[in-house]
Order: sequence, then C-alpha cells, then structure tokens
Amino acid sequence: MPLRILIVITRGELGGAQTHIFELCRALRHEFIFHVAIGGSERSPLEEQLDELGIESSRIPGLSNSYSPQRLLRGVFAIRSLIGKWQADVVHVHSAVASVVGRLAARTRSVPSIYTVHGFGFKAEVPFMRRSIAYLAEQILAPITSHLLCVSSFEMKMSEALLISRTKVSQVSNGIADSPLRADPAIDPPMFIMVARMEAPKRQDLVVAAIEELCRRGSAPPQVIFAGGGPLLDKIDATRRKAKATTVQLPGDLRDIPERLSATQVFVLISDHEGQPISIIEAMRAGLPIIASNLPGIRTQVSDGNEGLLVTNDAVSIADAMEMLIQSPELRTSMGQRSRERYESEFSASSMARRVAVAYQAFGRRAPGALPLKETQ
Repeated sequence: MPLRILIVITRGELGGAQTHIFELCRALRHEFIFHVAIGGSERSPLEEQLDELGIESSRIPGLSNSYSPQRLLRGVFAIRSLIGKWQADVVHVHSAVASVVGRLAARTRSVPSIYTVHGFGFKAEVPFMRRSIAYLAEQILAPITSHLLCVSSFEMKMSEALLISRTKVSQVSNGIADSPLRADPAIDPPMFIMVARMEAPKRQDLVVAAIEELCRRGSAPPQVIFAGGGPLLDKIDATRRKAKATTVQLPGDLRDIPERLSATQVFVLISDHEGQPISIIEAMRAGLPIIASNLPGIRTQVSDGNEGLLVTNDAVSIADAMEMLIQSPELRTSMGQRSRERYESEFSASSMARRVAVAYQAFGRRAPGALPLKETQ
C-alpha cells in the first residue's frame, strides 16, 4: 500500500516553494498518495496545477502568514483533523507558518513530520523582531521534527544552531523538470526579466534604480519584464513612473514563465535574502545568463563570472552588470551555456524527488524521530 503524504503550505500563490511542491508531486505521484493542504479560502494557482496532476488538495482558511496564537491554534486543529480524516503516514511541511502548524499537528497525532527549509526565517538580513520569533519557533519545534530537508548548504550550516541531531538533517537541492524551450542570449538588444513576487525580500526597486543609473551614464535602457504580482505591485509601478523607466513592463502573475524566459536574453534576481531560488533554476534551464544578489543561497547556484554576475544590492553594482552584458552578446552566450550545463548536472527534478522519496520511506508509519536518515548530499 503506497504511503499517504500530507503536504502543508501556507499559501498557494505562484512562487518557489509552490513550484517545488508541484515538481515533487509530479515526479512521485505514481509511488505515493499525496494530499496538499493550502492556506486560504480562495482557489489558488497551486490548486489548479495539482488538479491537472489529479492530486487532491484542501483549503485551510485559518492558515495564513500570521503568528497570532489564535490563528496558529486554529491552523493546528484544522491540520490535525485532516491528518486523522485522511490517515496520513507522513506530514511534509513547507514555508514558515505552515511548518509550525503542521509539525505541531503531526505531533498530536504521533505522525512523523518532515520539514523542507526553503529559507530559515532567522537569517541576519531578516528584521530583528521577525528573526527572533523565527529562531525561537525553530528551537522549540526542532526536537519534534522527524527530519529537516535543507535546499542548500547555507541552510544546512544555519541548522547547526538548532537543537536537532545532525542525523536528522539532509541537503536536498531544489529541482525542476526539463523543458525543450531555450533562450538565445545573443539576440540584440537584450531583454531582461525578473521573475519574483512583488513583496519583501525581493527588490525590483533596485533594478529600477539601476535603469536610472544607466540613463545617467548615457546608455540606452534595456527592456525589462518584472513577472509577478503581489502586495507591492502598485508601489513598484509608482517607483517606475517616478523614475520615468518606460522600458519596464509589469504584466503581473504569468502562467507561461518557460515561454517568457525563452524569449529573453538575461535573467535578474535582486533580493535581500534567499534560500535557493527556483526562479534561478528555471532561468538556468532555459540557458540564460544570470545577474543576482551576492547571497549565500544564490552562491550555491551561480558562480560569479561563470553562470552569471553576482552583485551587491545597490544601483551602481547592478547597472555595471547590466551594462557588461548589454555590450557583449558573446559573454551572454557563454554564461548561458554554463547555466544550462549547471542545471543539467545539479538541479533536475528527478534527483530532488529521489532524495525526498528516501525520507518518506524512512519515516512512513513511524513515530517522530524513530529512524535516523543518512545524510544525502
């Protein structure tokens, strides 16, 4: 009888963690029975994607990004009820609040919980109050977590601060299924694209500032697409208008990201902090050169000067990188080729899925923490 895996995530919007879940379910749906609990009461893009795979999902209205004790308690009871009703063998949690609610609910049902860490909330770049709450929550929940799956070596290193045995922590890099769609970075003039939610920690505003800097230098500003919706969309639009950055497009959430990436020449991701962004993996799959913030999680994907250029989060540094790639189609092409090679060697969906499947098999139908899992690299 296949193991029954209950996946819990705070939101079903378009994003990296949601893509991870979709790819995981797609790769393993013939080996395990999945049910995905998604926070919120509205139909979400993730729910629509899962429907296409024939994967069942539930909406959890009380589950949101709030750390309100009342909301957290309602979420715990909702997930606890779903665990019992659905007879889950393993609870697999993703994202900050869902990881709290899901692990507590699993503990009350004596069901093992696996937590995929897409990015710890106690990074130094996170505001102090949020960082402190996240650190306290992770310390409290570490002893009842059956296993941590960290998406990068940086998150693995951060997990050493937690009261959890090293035998209960593994690294499983993000991965996505291949696509035949390829970009041609050599096309002039190059078009840039940033695929990211319009909310912290993403910094579309700095890309707009870099375009202003290019104009001050007398350089023609490139066409830039900001693909993604979110609460800061109107603010970024106002910033664009104030800067008279007429070459910036804001199409909102897009469902045809592979097609959009294949029609551009350079991928950009500027952010204050990251785990291991799936958007960069999507760009590497398409064979695009990357401009990205010089952050620990991103450095596990992009080597400066090889697959792309790593920058500090200021307009001058970003403008320098954009200018370098605008002026050299040869450099764009060579970096794009290395991006594609890196995707093929490290970030396939099958590799990710096989490592997660090992964790499912190790902990299925066992009490939390009953069976140590050998570290996978």
